[in-house]
Amino acid sequence: MKFLHTTLLCWALCGTTLATGMAAPAEASPKPRKEYRRGLEAITRRNAEASLRFLASDEMGGRLAGSVEGRIAGQYIRSELEQMGYSQQITEQPFTGRKGEALRNILVKIPGRDTTRQVIVGAHYDHEGRRDGRVFPGADDNASGVTVLLELARAASATRTQPEHTLILAFWDGEERGLQGSRHYVSRLGADTARIDCYINFDMVGRNTDEARPRLFRYFYTSAKPELKTWYAESVKAGGLTEVEADFRPCDRTIGGSDNTPFARAGIPIAWYHTDGHPDYNTPNDTPDRINYPKLLDIARSSWYLIWRMAYVE
Repeated sequence: MKFLHTTLLCWALCGTTLATGMAAPAEASPKPRKEYRRGLEAITRRNAEASLRFLASDEMGGRLAGSVEGRIAGQYIRSELEQMGYSQQITEQPFTGRKGEALRNILVKIPGRDTTRQVIVGAHYDHEGRRDGRVFPGADDNASGVTVLLELARAASATRTQPEHTLILAFWDGEERGLQGSRHYVSRLGADTARIDCYINFDMVGRNTDEARPRLFRYFYTSAKPELKTWYAESVKAGGLTEVEADFRPCDRTIGGSDNTPFARAGIPIAWYHTDGHPDYNTPNDTPDRINYPKLLDIARSSWYLIWRMAYVE
């Protein structure tokens, strides 16, 4: 995640509105079904904190793309997904990095009853590795996003039902080296871009940019798809969320340094949960003990509602 570059460019193109965590839902919101509730209950701090602490541990060496630790991070993700029951739905998309590194995206495809429409949800699992002998653990950037995505995989598994539209969970490699994983994926979509209803991105979703407002986060979304804002408001009520306060950033175009960019440039609507910058960004101090876990979990719960609306009932 290249925070400063992303923020300056995105904000220059986006409007800004604020909503508290208790924003009123739209009247047309459907009554949540038991499948949605099962998914919501599957999102837990115990699993989330275990994943984040492992991925951002010193032993993981900062998960540099193409490194041994980067490959271990990918294997850990795959192992977690297999334990959730996704063994037959996991694929790997190998590609070569700009410096000849062997990189791989890890994908879970949950076919819908209607396979002509897709919702893609993604986060990158690489970080900066080591510099001058010091580990850059990347707890917020982006073990936090991977953790949310793993919790969403648990939620989807817990529904015990097939979605109406195909759901793809994507763990990207090589983001810190130029969005390589997501660019590679989008470049091979071709005409399939028309099938994608939305791409939801998680990159840096675990910290506070303003300690006086610990619930605050930035919610970027394609302005041509205003229901994304409505569904966020609905998600707060449906999930009983108390730890999030959205700063809405509607965008006609999204330019910046995260994996939403290739999708937006291909004309695919996006939503991006992002808790913004902090003094520990891209330093050895981006550690698991500084994560705001209640906010991270409510971000996961909010996005689960968006997924439920788009992939399961919409």
